[in-house]
Amino acid sequence: MAARPTQYSAEQIVELEFLEAVRRRPGMYIGNNSSHGLHHVLLEVLDNAVDECMGGFATRILVDIEPDGSVAVDDDGRGIPIEWKADAGMSALTQVMVRPHAGGKFGGEDSAYSTSGGLHGIGLKCMNAFSERVEVTVRRHGLRFRQRFENGGVPSSPVEIVDATDEVVGVMDEATTLVTERNRAAIATAVRVGRQKREVQADRDMGTGTLIRFRPNRAWFAREMDWPDDETFVPWDTERLSTRFRQIAYLYPGVRIEFADRRGDKAHQETFHSQKGLVDYIAYLTDDLDALHEPILFEDTAEVESDNATAGQAEVNVQVAMQYAGEDTQIVSFVNGIPTPLGGTHVTAFKAGLTRALKEFATDKKLIKNSDAFRGDDSLLGLTAIIKISMSATPQFLSQTKECLNSPEVNGPVLSATYNRLLAYMNKNGNVGVGRSIVNQAIAAARGREAAAQARKLVIKKSAMDAGEFVLGKLADIQRRGGQPLVPTEFTTLYLVEGDSAGGSCKMARDSRYHAILPLRGKIPNVEKGSLNTLLKNREIAAIIAAIGAGVGQDFDLDAMRYGRIAVLADADVDGGHIATLLATLFWRLMRPMIEAGRLYIAVAPLYLVKKRTGRGSAYAFTEEERQKMVRGWGGAEKVDVQRYKGLGEMNAEQLRETVFALPDAVARAAGQSARAEQNNGLSLADFCHRDLRVVIEDVKRTRGLIEKLMGSAVAPRKEWLMATDWSEEVEQI
Repeated sequence: MAARPTQYSAEQIVELEFLEAVRRRPGMYIGNNSSHGLHHVLLEVLDNAVDECMGGFATRILVDIEPDGSVAVDDDGRGIPIEWKADAGMSALTQVMVRPHAGGKFGGEDSAYSTSGGLHGIGLKCMNAFSERVEVTVRRHGLRFRQRFENGGVPSSPVEIVDATDEVVGVMDEATTLVTERNRAAIATAVRVGRQKREVQADRDMGTGTLIRFRPNRAWFAREMDWPDDETFVPWDTERLSTRFRQIAYLYPGVRIEFADRRGDKAHQETFHSQKGLVDYIAYLTDDLDALHEPILFEDTAEVESDNATAGQAEVNVQVAMQYAGEDTQIVSFVNGIPTPLGGTHVTAFKAGLTRALKEFATDKKLIKNSDAFRGDDSLLGLTAIIKISMSATPQFLSQTKECLNSPEVNGPVLSATYNRLLAYMNKNGNVGVGRSIVNQAIAAARGREAAAQARKLVIKKSAMDAGEFVLGKLADIQRRGGQPLVPTEFTTLYLVEGDSAGGSCKMARDSRYHAILPLRGKIPNVEKGSLNTLLKNREIAAIIAAIGAGVGQDFDLDAMRYGRIAVLADADVDGGHIATLLATLFWRLMRPMIEAGRLYIAVAPLYLVKKRTGRGSAYAFTEEERQKMVRGWGGAEKVDVQRYKGLGEMNAEQLRETVFALPDAVARAAGQSARAEQNNGLSLADFCHRDLRVVIEDVKRTRGLIEKLMGSAVAPRKEWLMATDWSEEVEQI
């Protein structure tokens, strides 16, 4: 490990150029530099096109993945402005591609967008920062304006002006202006440079829009990614992208997204388009479920005081589609077209309004004697809901990745709209029966929850007594004082480790302030089969539940978790993959809020240790690709020794400490480091798990179907799916 500096002086103060800073700290801007971050940079480009659709300026988005993995996103919106900006010393087009906090979404009442998902003016810059090459072509005034960037955002050309003859007729600089006709389209007739004027041939039928073509740079993404060829391959996930395109089509009826993946055997073309919007969306999410009633739709708009000082009064539009169908809960939410898989203030407000409306209706109709007859989570059983928020003030998210809304001003409008509109719907003639059915289901859920809770308590108590010394002897907990961790809880991790021998090495390798270790013996039962009470009698499952300390099922309390996150650490083989899948299924069924909150991870261990035969030098390789690069870089196979780790048990404590349990450089290793010191270091969770894979549910419908196929009792569908699918890609999705 690198030696830690002993002094802190002016030499340690470094100022990074912005695009370099983006690459150095991917967790702050794109979530991580692995698969999530890769797709995030594409979706940032897409979100700009969506903003044009939201404003009514675009109706078509084309997304093409070329055979070499480069991507082209083309919309028929207004096109990025291209005029010279004297205050910036560059074209507006260049400015929005390289300068932070530059864009058309920050002008308050003069903003180019009435609603937008943009918050930081970072999106296109992120794409540029992580790309080996970018070409932007803007269609305006019957001309094309083109600029190229290379090596993570370095302009390799000026903004070139191209006319209908495909000839470069000028560049946008401080001396250049366009001569246009005085009509709505402002078609260009000439380019004026100083006192000289050059006539141009404009294409009057061209229309307007923006085409962005880019190719991510392999070097700036995680080495452990499955990315075998730098030149001809980029690991785009077609299904993941299709999910987002489908969402956009449902959110903005009439918008057409044409998606083409032209990569060899992955070739795929699909068009996403919806005329009925949320009605079609709710039908898609519930098409394989038994519905309790027809979909309920409502909409409301409110004026609020915005916390954004530049906004003042802001408008919040709330649209909801909901239907009770099946037994699972699936709530998908969006703010200004941006999906918020981790929820936020709008989802919390919706749940509160829903529960209040159901309780008032139930009390009025004498279906319950008091408001304690059912809880808020009881009213969510079997609910599928789509929450779409449009707000004129800039949304406040918890991070640049925009997964969780933090804008307090939406709370009142969403709660009020849900409560008033839903209550009015249920009280309307013809709908009272629907209201009764929903309330009766919530009451049944409450009774089932109470009975299950009593059974679980008895089973867990008996299991804990049976497990007793087993649980206490297995768990190596983090250091605590007065029951509380010595460091911020969000930075602590419980590792579920495959095997006792590996668990022993992990206990020696860990930093006990941050890492807890729970070794697991063998494979846990498949929770898709068997009763809950039977499963809870399993000693390994009981140990996991006891260690996490937050309960199970409807009793699960996210705030009661004893650790900031849970990480599954298993061998990189078929058995290890099976164990990880069994554990993921366990958490999906018994502790799903933990996954929804982004607190379940798959830990990644190295596959190889590569050492030079002469001189000093060694490094860990997390993929076959990394191993090959190291071998080539150190002179070939005859110059190095390669150790292949067949399992965690083959790694000693020091090797685990340097890889799986490596702490951020900013964390002092001295025992007794205070929690406040870590907070003052400006660290985030991403600094503690930059190699680990976070488990994310991007599509509840797809995840539910995949788990049922993989883990359910029916054998025939699983056999058919396994024979027809590249399962390694699918399992990574879960």
